[in-house]
Amino acid sequence: MVQETITNPLLTERQRREREFYDQFAKSAPDTVCFGPIEGGERRPWNAHWTVHEAVLARFTSPSQRILDFGCGPGLASVAYAKMGYDVFGFDLSPSNVAHATQLARKYGVSHRTHFTVQTAESLTYPAEWFDVIAGLDILHHVDISRAVAQCMRVLKPGGVALFAEPLEVPPFDAIRNTGLVRWLVPNHKSFDRHITCDERKLTAADLETIRQHSSHVSLRRFLVLSRLDRFIRPTERKTPSALERLDYYLFRLFPPLEALGGYGVLTLTKD
Repeated sequence: MVQETITNPLLTERQRREREFYDQFAKSAPDTVCFGPIEGGERRPWNAHWTVHEAVLARFTSPSQRILDFGCGPGLASVAYAKMGYDVFGFDLSPSNVAHATQLARKYGVSHRTHFTVQTAESLTYPAEWFDVIAGLDILHHVDISRAVAQCMRVLKPGGVALFAEPLEVPPFDAIRNTGLVRWLVPNHKSFDRHITCDERKLTAADLETIRQHSSHVSLRRFLVLSRLDRFIRPTERKTPSALERLDYYLFRLFPPLEALGGYGVLTLTKD
């Protein structure tokens, strides 16, 4: 049974649209979890999602630790965190996503370490200062950032860390990306196939400043310059490391100013 916790049953129009999209999207959600980032046999410091998983794993010290999968979606990351040994809590706006996450945890034998509820990121019901770690993959650009990050910091323990992987606006690239010709050639409107909702938007410099207002310790590591081309030349089903992601990683190390052009980032927020 899906447990639904609703602190404010009156969803905004944006939240209703997001819920409807993900209730439909969940019907085709993956049911196979990749455990590569947590198995220890391989590292991919050039991949943002792997970077978050490796950071979460590095902070695991005890099965009593609680982690919040912030906007858990269909539960892929939640199951990986449970396999690490965490006591995992996940929430999502979509009841269908939560149902999928619950079934996925059962499939992988981690139901006893996972707890899923239907909630909104802006109005969480968890106790204050309750989580040791918070992790979110591609969630902040779907929500009211100020309210969601405020809730994140409320439920995070002092000394705890919140990690988010998010798309970032890069004005030189996005000005070109949003021209009529490029949008015609490479559409970026609502699409289940491309996993794009009608309300999502990349994090801007103003959004990053808003996040910094909620945490005195925020770091940002950027990814994705040449690897933007992967979507055109790399099959989506390929699981091997991306050569362009790796090239970006070494270019950033050799020429740090290039990182400002990175269109994807991992944010680390630490609570005093």
